[in-house]
Amino acid sequence: MSLLLSMLLGLFCLLYGMSILRLGLERFAADRFKRVLHQMTITPWRGLWSGTAATALLQSSTALSVMTISFVDAGLIPFENALGLILGSNIGTTMTTQLLAFSLDSFIPYILLLGSLGFLFIPNRYRYLALSILGLGLLFLALHLLETGMAPVAKIPVVQQFLQQLGDHHLQGVLAGTLLSALLHSSAATTGLVMLLAEGGYLTLPTALAFIFGANIGTCFTAILASLVTNRAAQRVALFHVLLNVFGVLLFLPFLNPLAHLLEGLGGSLSRQVANAHTIFNLISSLIAFPFLPLATRFLTRVLK
Repeated sequence: MSLLLSMLLGLFCLLYGMSILRLGLERFAADRFKRVLHQMTITPWRGLWSGTAATALLQSSTALSVMTISFVDAGLIPFENALGLILGSNIGTTMTTQLLAFSLDSFIPYILLLGSLGFLFIPNRYRYLALSILGLGLLFLALHLLETGMAPVAKIPVVQQFLQQLGDHHLQGVLAGTLLSALLHSSAATTGLVMLLAEGGYLTLPTALAFIFGANIGTCFTAILASLVTNRAAQRVALFHVLLNVFGVLLFLPFLNPLAHLLEGLGGSLSRQVANAHTIFNLISSLIAFPFLPLATRFLTRVLK
């Protein structure tokens, strides 16, 4: 019972911590963030870089994609200008997983205390910067709780058999990562869980990579839901987000094992290797897709008239 409570509490802290982190950064940036974001979509290249920076700031590609869809739906940004933002959001979201790869368990109480006191006593909008620090502390606390709860569960024969089966069927790993990411509404949260399983020896690195590939598809789920009540232009942005990540999976899946060997050669802990895989996947797939934005614009216009 205590292990189940630890896992549930860890999952709650993970999702709530990401929400608090995002809220703090959004409130800190205020309307200036939205104005700058609008100005930085004039060209696809600007959209790519501003999308990367904005997502790294918000710590959520889902938040930026939903925001972009709402901008397009309101007519503030032409949908073709928004595509660069989506590419950038895929790159910027890797910042969260790189942070989670650090082992900061001993600093968790100090981070939580600093964020809490700062939010309570710092005046003006800077208190929201402290709130984001509190959210970051909750993320690390969540991983610690999940690690405590997952260790015994992962040793259950049925669970081990399932994880071993995924090791032989990478497509099932992609599907599992897609469903988990859609359920959690976050590829970063899914990546954090996969990092723990890999570090504990319950997932092989290739299987962990398959999960990561799927997580990038699943993270589009929230944006798809948000686009259901929008105009055609905004729906094209959501569809582009899905096609971009499916393209990335199709591009990387045949090279899954060589990529695993490359990551092992680069060294670092298994958590760091999984985080690096998330970064490589999103960076390369976005940069390869970038020159084809005009083609994607014409294609999406024809598909969703």
